Amino acid sequence: MINGRYLLHNKLGQGGMGIVHRATDRLTGEIVALKQVFLPVEQLLFNSRPASQTNRELRLALAHEFQTLAGLRHPNIISVLDYGFGENGQPFFTMSCLDGAQTIVEAANGRSFSEKISLLIQTLEALAYLHRRGILHRDLKPDNVLVVGDMVRVLDFGLAAAKEQATASVGSWLYMAPEILLGQPASEASDLYAVGVLAYRLFAHEHPFNIYAEDIVGEVLEYEPDWRKIQADEEATVLSLPLLPTIVGTLLAKKPAERYPSAQSAIAALHQALGQTQPAESRAIRESYLQAATFVGREAELGQLVDALAQAQTGNGSAWLVGGESGVGKSRLLNELRAQALVDGFLVLRGQGVEDSGGLPYQLWREPLRHLLLALPDVSDFEAGVLMPLVPDMDHLLGRKVAPAPQLEGEAAQVRLVTAIAQLVGRVKRPLLLLLEDLHWTEASLLPIPYLTQQIQTMPLLLVATHRDDERPEISKRLPDMQLLPLARLTPQEMGALSTAMLGEAGHRSDIVALLQQETEGNAFFAVEVVRALADEIGSLSQISTMTLPPTLLPKGIQSVVERFLARIPQADQLLLQLAAVAGRGLDTVLLRRLNGNRSLTRWLSLCAEAAVL
Repeated sequence: MINGRYLLHNKLGQGGMGIVHRATDRLTGEIVALKQVFLPVEQLLFNSRPASQTNRELRLALAHEFQTLAGLRHPNIISVLDYGFGENGQPFFTMSCLDGAQTIVEAANGRSFSEKISLLIQTLEALAYLHRRGILHRDLKPDNVLVVGDMVRVLDFGLAAAKEQATASVGSWLYMAPEILLGQPASEASDLYAVGVLAYRLFAHEHPFNIYAEDIVGEVLEYEPDWRKIQADEEATVLSLPLLPTIVGTLLAKKPAERYPSAQSAIAALHQALGQTQPAESRAIRESYLQAATFVGREAELGQLVDALAQAQTGNGSAWLVGGESGVGKSRLLNELRAQALVDGFLVLRGQGVEDSGGLPYQLWREPLRHLLLALPDVSDFEAGVLMPLVPDMDHLLGRKVAPAPQLEGEAAQVRLVTAIAQLVGRVKRPLLLLLEDLHWTEASLLPIPYLTQQIQTMPLLLVATHRDDERPEISKRLPDMQLLPLARLTPQEMGALSTAMLGEAGHRSDIVALLQQETEGNAFFAVEVVRALADEIGSLSQISTMTLPPTLLPKGIQSVVERFLARIPQADQLLLQLAAVAGRGLDTVLLRRLNGNRSLTRWLSLCAEAAVL
């Protein structure tokens, strides 16, 4: 069991960094793949690794790495669902569990020329996305490029064992670029080299070098593969026959500078080999760039909360109310704080406010309590019975039958419930970070907060809540013990950083940044909407840099934005979305799973999240 939440089953695999298990997420009931990283953090390589070698800074950088990976959304990448540190301090992360998957080499057997090219293009699309996000794969090999049906899914990216500890240095010997074998750092070019090895295997049906040679390193450094073994079937055009060895040869060039300059360049070459123009950017790929925009700004606000985190660790807790308009970056700030807290051994609980009339009573507390019940071993039957109205699946979470508490009416029932919540939170032995989002949607859910804030200064608890202060400014007066932390809109410099995160180097263009600043006035959410509208008009994100920008492009209010979001959801998935809307602003996963015929919600949740309607 990991953190009381993940129940481990059979081992799925083991590598230089750790072990992957099939596991049950007790909070959601879903089957996931959980990877435990057993190597000390000092012996890991990852993209955001700092120059400093202090253990805490390395662990914090690793948590940020996991956070970055968890924010990635691309059709050819396996999503990182959750991450954290176990009771023993070992890092772990969970991923979607793919049943019936084959490696790209296995899946290519018996497939046509165009189908093999498609598998390679999808692999390169995943790399292009990772590289745009500043992430190197570092360990691309068949086991990390899986195929389900016709869809490629790349996994195990961004993190690798340091060469002095891995049996095959950084990645497998057989897929390592010559410069890596010579001790040079990994790069985008070294990732492309690994794709070249995969491509050779797909079309020559063997490795490009003699894997049985006594000196495999010398083989890779000195010898050229036999390009005559690359075979194209009868489907290939006359144009493809000479192009394919050239493409694979460019990917496998000994010198990084002689390979393709980017994954997108290799994709264009493969489309040429198919004798077709490169298709328009798909909506799924476009959204993958927009939905994973980098956290920018907020250094001062984050610094205040990190200081409060350190104080809470010593038993001097505090409560903070983060205010700002919709889309200003409140949730992203909490994500950053969560990463810091996990590194410092905090238990992190997170709740989402909804309109009380639309969901269960005290909806804000439902998910934090469910998580808390798994973390506390001594919850009594009476406490469980009191909390049962908030946690309908109480029996499942505790693994025993629980009877409802004796019925009370009115204020007495309310006081008993609020007291039970406060007492349960107060019993947590380890430092606790409690994140409560969107208080503006709540009314009754606010009641437990004063109970906690009145005694928080002697607790190892940091409570951070968010609300839209332009919609419910009176909330701060109802919670006088909470320190206010207002979030302003992004500055032009911060807007430029966000633009670059979405558009790459083109995002530096002063006219693009000026348009974003003009039309959004620094609201990050609407900046994403403006970029999306520009891409819709020109055809792709990459072409925005070539277009003549319109003088104005402000979306026509929230209603039009929501309508466009909903249009991204396939008709077959609209019914469940409508039922979710009827049920309220919060997602009652137990109810939705029943409405969905007890089928898995993972695909639907992922689809809606990628469309930005959840």
